[in-house]
Amino acid sequence: MLYVNTRHQLPQISIHQTWSKLNKSSVVPAEVHGSNEQASSNKWITQPTTEIDNYPSRRAYGARKMTDLTREQGQKGISDAQSATSTRTQRAWGFIDDASKRGNYVARSYKNTMMSKYQSAKNLVNFSLMPAPNISVTQGQVVGESDLGDVTAEIENKSAFAEIEYTPGSAETQLADKGFIRTWTTEGHYDIYA
Repeated sequence: MLYVNTRHQLPQISIHQTWSKLNKSSVVPAEVHGSNEQASSNKWITQPTTEIDNYPSRRAYGARKMTDLTREQGQKGISDAQSATSTRTQRAWGFIDDASKRGNYVARSYKNTMMSKYQSAKNLVNFSLMPAPNISVTQGQVVGESDLGDVTAEIENKSAFAEIEYTPGSAETQLADKGFIRTWTTEGHYDIYA
């Protein structure tokens, strides 16, 4: 009896592979230019002030400024000189007219003068009618101008793309062994060692 013997070997391939490699990858960052000036209030408060003019009240008591005092005294001096001149002239004419009459004209004239001075000195000043002092108050105020500051930023983009250097990988395949299929016949048995 004939036996068919078959022997085979599958083909073999070899693969030589190189991995892909990223040599360089960089992104140029954007640059920010600008100014940052902080805001400031630059404001302050003025102090309140109070002004009191009590000269009208003091003048009612008799205290005067030098200008008022000299003006009043000057007017009083002129009127006193005029009054004294008039009085002396009248008294002189009185002496001339009444010197020959009975009675003591000099004593009577002196008594009349003293009584008129006494009666004029009895007048009292009514202090309830004294003028009140003038008081003016200036309120404190907020003055100055605020500085709003300035914050600006300009973004400069150097490049819109990343810089990349890339080495692609590779795969090489070769047929290391072609493989085979062999068949033959033997008589009476299988050839197991072939």
